[in-house]
Amino acid sequence: MITAFTLLAMLVIAFLCWRIYDQDKTIRQLTDKLMARSFKDYVVGVRAREDPPPDITSRKPMSWYDDPNILDGDSS
Repeated sequence: MITAFTLLAMLVIAFLCWRIYDQDKTIRQLTDKLMARSFKDYVVGVRAREDPPPDITSRKPMSWYDDPNILDGDSS
């Protein structure tokens, strides 16, 4: 009997935590809409969070100090 009560209590706690998370998400979305000056600002901010910039895999080093793989001096 105690096991069934414990299982029921855990299910109720999990459901309440899910509801709190869902309500927090809704509150965040509404706050973002209120804080934006216009709908355009809101959409730009939402898209910036949803679509992060692409990762930069390689870049051109500015000098030998920026890239330790560049040998110092002529290697011919």
